[in-house]
Amino acid sequence: MFEIFQDQDNEFIEEQTKSKKIKKLTKSLRLKNKENPDGKIKRNEQTVFSMLETLIEEEKELLNQKNQLLDMEETLKKRIIDEIEAKKTKVAYLQNELPTIKQRCEQLAKVLEIPIVK
Repeated sequence: MFEIFQDQDNEFIEEQTKSKKIKKLTKSLRLKNKENPDGKIKRNEQTVFSMLETLIEEEKELLNQKNQLLDMEETLKKRIIDEIEAKKTKVAYLQNELPTIKQRCEQLAKVLEIPIVK
């Protein structure tokens, strides 16, 4: 039920992180432009291109980590569901077993002529 909100939160965080990184890179690019006012456009283009490549690689890495975490989350959810089912089965078995044990105790108490407290 809360997965919808979690997905929205994850997307929001990713967008915020990307936005902050782009702002930092833009700021550093502006500073480099101020330092080299003689118009070395070719160098700036290389810098921008390398920054873009770095961002692309970082994005791929983060997406890979995200997918690994989502896979792990799915695996854990399945394990939890399996554990819940196992506990439900065990509880049902114990609930069915209790009346039989109670009946045997009552029979033993009658044989020993011990009053039964219910």
